[in-house]
Amino acid sequence: MRQQKKLIKIFILFLVSLAFYLVWYLLDGIILTEDAPSYIHMQSDREPGYCLYLWLFRNVFGAELSLHAAVVVQCMVAALAACAVTVQLTRFFELNWLGSAGVLAVQYGITLLNRFVAQRRYSYFNSIETEGLSYSLWIFYFLCLLGILYHSEKKDRLRSVAGAVIWSVALISIRKHMLITLVLLFLVMLFAFWRSKGWARAGICALLVCLVGFAGTKLIDCSYNLMMRGTFAPHTGDSSFILGTELYLADKDMVSYIQEEHNKAVFLEIMQRADAKEYNTAYAQKGWQAVVDHYSTAYDRIKFDIVMPVIREAQDAQGIADADREESYNLIAGTLMRELLVPSIPRLLGLFGCNVIHGLVTTVLKVHRVLNWAALFLYVCYAATIAALVWLARRAGGGAGQTARHAVWFALLVLLSIAVNVCFTSLTIYCQMRYMLYNTGLFYQAWGIMLLQLWEQRTSKKGSVV
Repeated sequence: MRQQKKLIKIFILFLVSLAFYLVWYLLDGIILTEDAPSYIHMQSDREPGYCLYLWLFRNVFGAELSLHAAVVVQCMVAALAACAVTVQLTRFFELNWLGSAGVLAVQYGITLLNRFVAQRRYSYFNSIETEGLSYSLWIFYFLCLLGILYHSEKKDRLRSVAGAVIWSVALISIRKHMLITLVLLFLVMLFAFWRSKGWARAGICALLVCLVGFAGTKLIDCSYNLMMRGTFAPHTGDSSFILGTELYLADKDMVSYIQEEHNKAVFLEIMQRADAKEYNTAYAQKGWQAVVDHYSTAYDRIKFDIVMPVIREAQDAQGIADADREESYNLIAGTLMRELLVPSIPRLLGLFGCNVIHGLVTTVLKVHRVLNWAALFLYVCYAATIAALVWLARRAGGGAGQTARHAVWFALLVLLSIAVNVCFTSLTIYCQMRYMLYNTGLFYQAWGIMLLQLWEQRTSKKGSVV
């Protein structure tokens, strides 16, 4: 009977969450983003996951209804994620009704901020973009990481490991920057198993699991291209991400690092057009915020408005057949990326530092002259709360100490996830908000749970004194 009541509560929570996410679909309809056509038309430079997701709905519901069905399912998955994070964090930390409501409110709050405060003014879950699905899958993945840390039974831990691998493969197949899931999985497994297995064995086991996950992503990628294009090979275009950054940082003197005369001509033409549009770091103003603002404006324009047309024009001049153009494009872009990498490293490191600061701020707040300092204050308070809870865990002992330690692990894992996400993204592209939002809700949920732990310990001590 008790279990039945619990299931009814969870079902009601799901219905409320589903209604919340569907409201924005009913109000705003389907949001077709700038990237949407490339996923709908299954371009070869896109990861297979979201392309297959949309393809499935086209085959089941037809072209007219497919996007509506895809968005409704995204809302359903978001509702499941909201339920999962609320129920699991309540169970892990024995939260009262206020704590559970706070976890759910943060989950809803991220969508409300995107709908009413952020520049885009819409919910991700009724848009055709990878984040409409990957945000929810990230929650499932993160809960599996917590399961690896918290479960004491071997079966439960292995189930959490398997779940983390499955969600990791799904996320990487949707977004390439989700390779961070394998990095986090390796570190969590190393921490969770080192006491029972030792550092060496724990490291080997974690590495093998991550290699299995990575192999799974490659198998899906290559099988997708075999199905669509008859070639068992990964998707194309990965080199263009780093090339766009290199070209933003480059100057014409770097032509000396390029070997082939044809590629030199392509490079110089790109640099000339970028210079005419002021799409180069030389035109950025001083200060990390000004640099990132200029870089984020120029990055896509370099890739889509300059690099692609210049290479296509070069292919026209050479008379390259349409069937061979994609392979030729990737060869030119890949060669330029490799040859410009070494001379670009000093400037890449400078841009990386600016990106990291921007990413850390964007994860918890919006970049603004005043809010930047507020973000620093939030991180300091977050760290102080961790320190206070560590002290409490040592003093409390028993069940209260264990719960406090679990809250500290959760908070530290969120910090680690933020650091890995920000650093990885900063190496390849700029830290725009949609890449940083994965950890925003988790940051405030972890902080809220720690504060609740401190408050409960304080009130319990007062009661014991009386």
